[in-house]
Amino acid sequence: MKPNIPGQIGKSKIKVIDKNYDWGIYVWKKQNGKWFTDGQGNILNIPSMKGDISKIAELKKAAAHYGEPEGEAIFFPGLNRVSDEEYEEQRQRMREGLIPNLNDLGAVHAAQQTIKKYGVQD
Repeated sequence: MKPNIPGQIGKSKIKVIDKNYDWGIYVWKKQNGKWFTDGQGNILNIPSMKGDISKIAELKKAAAHYGEPEGEAIFFPGLNRVSDEEYEEQRQRMREGLIPNLNDLGAVHAAQQTIKKYGVQD
C-alpha cells in the first residue's frame, strides 16, 4: 500500500497547497478554541504582515477590551477583510457569472487560460 502524500486529501489525487504569503489577517482564537465573534458572525481580526508583533499586540488589546484577554492570534495568509458592501458586490458578480473577486489571482488566471483555449463567448 502506498503511503499518503503530505497534504493529500483522503485517497484522492487532490492535495492541499499551503499559501505562503507574508500578508494576511490575524484573528483572535479564544482559550476554549472558538473564534472571538461579535455574535453576528464577524470575527475579531486585523490585517497584518506575518509576525508583525505590533499588530498582534493591537489585536490582543482589543480582545482584552471586549472581555477575552485569554487566547491567541492566529495568522491566515492571503486573506483580507471584506466589507458588507464588497461582499454584496461579489455575490452580485457571481450571480452574473463573473469572477466574484478580481483580487483572486488564481481565478483570474484560470479565466485567462480558459479564454485562450476556448475563446470569448458573446
